[in-house]
Amino acid sequence: MDSDLVVRLTREMVRMRSVNPPGDERPVAEYLATEARQSGLEAELQELDVGRSNCVVRLPGGDAPALVFTGHLDVVPPGEQAWEHDPFGADLADGRVYGRGSADMKGGVAAILAAMIGLRSTGFHPAGDVVLAATAGEEAGLYGARAMVDRASLQGAGYLVVAEPSDLNVFVAEKGVLWMDVHYYGRTAHGSMPWLGVNAVSAMARLIPVLEAYPFRFEESPILGKPTLSVNVIGGGNKTNVVPDHCRIVLDMRTVPTQDHAVLIDEVRRQAEAVARASNQEIRVDITVDQNDRSVETNPEEPLVQAMAASVRAVTGQEPRIEGVTYATDAAVLAPGFKIPMVICGPGAPGMAHQPDEWVAVEQLTQAAEAYADLARRLPGPAETSR
Repeated sequence: MDSDLVVRLTREMVRMRSVNPPGDERPVAEYLATEARQSGLEAELQELDVGRSNCVVRLPGGDAPALVFTGHLDVVPPGEQAWEHDPFGADLADGRVYGRGSADMKGGVAAILAAMIGLRSTGFHPAGDVVLAATAGEEAGLYGARAMVDRASLQGAGYLVVAEPSDLNVFVAEKGVLWMDVHYYGRTAHGSMPWLGVNAVSAMARLIPVLEAYPFRFEESPILGKPTLSVNVIGGGNKTNVVPDHCRIVLDMRTVPTQDHAVLIDEVRRQAEAVARASNQEIRVDITVDQNDRSVETNPEEPLVQAMAASVRAVTGQEPRIEGVTYATDAAVLAPGFKIPMVICGPGAPGMAHQPDEWVAVEQLTQAAEAYADLARRLPGPAETSR
């Protein structure tokens, strides 16, 4: 595998400031498309919005199910903490590429494209297409992946590999994401006469411990463990001497496969309404759902899992761990959207995501590209070289 190629691709993409919000992924998508076409691969840009695009790169094959690799092109902001390395400088030092997105996850995207270019250069003809689905907006709502499902962009897919940082371990499950805004509406009054108002903040303060202690029904997952609920945003009131007539909290629920999101939403609503009634009959409740993606899980005995583990083992000489993760990836949309098994396997440490001085090791970038190329030879089914 051409180590210089995967490093160059990573560094060039890190230098492109596709920070979400607002995203601005189009230049990165155009760069990928240009590199792919120059290497003899097919590439398509999918326009989503001003300055925002997906990119689909394809190594054509036969009629077998396609092997889809996916990675996102947006990154989170660099944050307020000082960096030793320029977040968008893509410094190469001590065998590492530094910069926002180096691990999460432009390095993974670079490794996919480098693998596909390497396969193309050898004349490899897969039994089914090998595809890079590079998405916009993963860091905020899985925006680009949803567009791919809506447009049926990956019809014929049989396998999905998400190149999120995993230290080249193989993750086979991820928790679901359910984000809800809960609003209480009361009645304002002068702070010196609170009995004339209905205090929405006070009522919300009673609701939070109720939700945190509520016994939501679930069966613990052998891979993902137990679900979680966290109240991560709260806002209400606007002045010391004014009784607040509105308060809002945002819930972040991470779910396991046995949980029905519709039931969870109903249970939150019933508890919110019960606390509101107990606080003051005049309080009005409103709940909106911001993100609603079920947990996804692949049986560790699936051919994709076994093949991915074998490819990592062949390249690194190490036995990868088979685990689950607490967060969501584009697989939450793409796997159920196209009814395909998924794994997460990519270069970089998971703990590097969103950190200052984010980095990825050059060795892992190269190993990831080699593992992806090896997987393409193992799946989907037997392959042959072009004549």
